[in-house]
Amino acid sequence: MSITLNPQLRAIHSMKEISKSTDTMDPKGRFVQMYNTFPVVTGVTVYSIIPVNNPKDPKEKWNDGVVEYKSAHIEPVQSELIVINSGHSAQDHPEAIEEVRRILLEHLRE
Repeated sequence: MSITLNPQLRAIHSMKEISKSTDTMDPKGRFVQMYNTFPVVTGVTVYSIIPVNNPKDPKEKWNDGVVEYKSAHIEPVQSELIVINSGHSAQDHPEAIEEVRRILLEHLRE
């Protein structure tokens, strides 16, 4: 629905006042800073799959073309898979698919 047609939103004078999805992705933004303070809930197992498209560079310069490794890397995790030579959307990369399969089978056995 258009903002101009929604009476509850008409009071907003500028689109700048409305958060956009990209606003929550800035590592220096309020959302990410606050979110990074939340601990992982006890009993939740965390896995990490991180694509890297420049593995020959020093680790501090690794990225997937969009997100830097240092931003994607979190602690603590059960496992972290680095998907080498993959862009930002690694979900169709064979290594990433196999890792998701491995995790699902691991939990199925539990």
